[in-house]
Amino acid sequence: MVYCQKCGKKNDDNADYCNKCGTFIRGEKSLEKRIEDAAEELGRKAEAFGKHVEKKAKEFAESMKKPKKCPKCKVNLNYNAKFCWKCGNKV
Repeated sequence: MVYCQKCGKKNDDNADYCNKCGTFIRGEKSLEKRIEDAAEELGRKAEAFGKHVEKKAKEFAESMKKPKKCPKCKVNLNYNAKFCWKCGNKV
């Protein structure tokens, strides 16, 4: 079934014009096809996002393996520290 973009009326797949308002609808995708296309696009985006998260998780895990040290006073710092907690040096 094809839905008219103007009035929302459900029409046959082979209709050229909406049977309620007369709007040209040939070439419109059926609701099912539009949902299928949107689901495929969502799947592609979800897969890309998953790969991005996996990459960031690996980077984070690697950063946790090597302790961060202040270049000035050599104390251990949190992995996300921007300044040394002991001497105030920018890291």
